[in-house]
Amino acid sequence: MAKRNVIVVGAGSWGLACAYACARRGMAVQVLEAGTIGCGSSGGVMGALAPHTPDQWEPKKQFQYEALLHAHDFWVEVDALSGIASGYGRIGRLVPLTTPRSLELALMRIETARKLWHGEFDWRVEKGHDLIAPRFMPFGVIHETFSGRVFPARAVASLAGACRALGVEIAENAPVTALGDRKVSGDWGDLTADAVIVASGAEGFGLLDAYGDHPTGGGVKGQAALLAVDLGAAPQIYADGVYIVPHAGGQTAVGSTTEKTWDDPLRTDEKLDAIIAKARAICPSVGEAPVIQRWAGLRPKARRRDPMLGPVPGLTGVFTAMGAFKIGLGLAPAVGDILARFAMGDAVDLPKSFTFPHHME
Repeated sequence: MAKRNVIVVGAGSWGLACAYACARRGMAVQVLEAGTIGCGSSGGVMGALAPHTPDQWEPKKQFQYEALLHAHDFWVEVDALSGIASGYGRIGRLVPLTTPRSLELALMRIETARKLWHGEFDWRVEKGHDLIAPRFMPFGVIHETFSGRVFPARAVASLAGACRALGVEIAENAPVTALGDRKVSGDWGDLTADAVIVASGAEGFGLLDAYGDHPTGGGVKGQAALLAVDLGAAPQIYADGVYIVPHAGGQTAVGSTTEKTWDDPLRTDEKLDAIIAKARAICPSVGEAPVIQRWAGLRPKARRRDPMLGPVPGLTGVFTAMGAFKIGLGLAPAVGDILARFAMGDAVDLPKSFTFPHHME
């Protein structure tokens, strides 16, 4: 690569989405990954793409709405370029109602969903659903048709393939240890470009800490499992803190935990056993389906709950795409587009809570 317009640090879902969006705009892109493609939280098994509740609308809810709205076209294009199926599907979601108040709120949101989702997707309240054990939905169930799913590891592989089809160079086992103005450094030397995008998952916050007044973020452990049960194109389920996500190919994911402390970030334990047991109780169709994969990893959470996007104060030409946490794959299309616009020098209007300075307040 004679001249790099953009260097992307990290080959997870956000890093690859940024590389893809930049390459689509004609930029020469180099991706540097400390490990292997999708080796962090992007290589998991869950892949639930779910919208915010349709009320008390605000810029960040609109941002996520637009990302999920365009997810279908994004993944169709990516899969066509790579020849790899991401597992994308807009399957909808079921959310049991457990109290009279939850039923009241769900009924109130029927009209706001119609308005805020512009009539494109349904938010219905039903008396029940065959997928959920009756005791978990004493007041009925929300059935919305907006939510989707991808299979994370396959989606990242598809993104990597699409990037390479557009001429992106991806270097694995090339950790970045320091940043500079339009520059990254590692044991392998220094590289410069017109713009640098840091999208390197939980470990990447250490690269940014020197440029903020507080630690910029860290990892939150999650555990999930993949079961050998075919629920077809059934909606995903979110009940009693558990997600059940039917994937293509006769597999179903269940999860996940949220752990701020741990002994081993990659080890699964009794916390996952409890999630699996609860999923079996919630969804009788899961039954005693065998577990074919147990997964654990660190999800990158910025200092505040929202993502951290845009310019890094104190550095010229360096931008961050960090803090995917639990919504990384859902926001990936929008995050890639936003960071490509930053890299091109365009003016970008972000929700204030998504900016680096907000996380330092």
